[in-house]
Amino acid sequence: MKRLVQDLLADAVTRAWPDIDTADAPHVERTRDAAHGDFASNIAMTLTKTLRRNPREIAQTIIDTLTEDERIDRVEIAGPGFINFFLAPAAFRAAIDDVL
Repeated sequence: MKRLVQDLLADAVTRAWPDIDTADAPHVERTRDAAHGDFASNIAMTLTKTLRRNPREIAQTIIDTLTEDERIDRVEIAGPGFINFFLAPAAFRAAIDDVL
């Protein structure tokens, strides 16, 4: 699932800012607190210097540009610009199918 989130983020950044190099996968990690979602990324904060924009504004643009995926229930901005991903039940069913 982590790879799914990384791919969605990389695609959104590429579509929002075609000149930005997304060769490296965006940093995504499991959250420590389930209230903050299943995965979180600081990509908006890392792009602040390059784009010279507020990280929350960058995060909102990324969220607005994300491709919809049935495995993602919702996406939220937290704190200074973290992007939190909440997985849908379909994500867990897909993971079980992959394991089997």
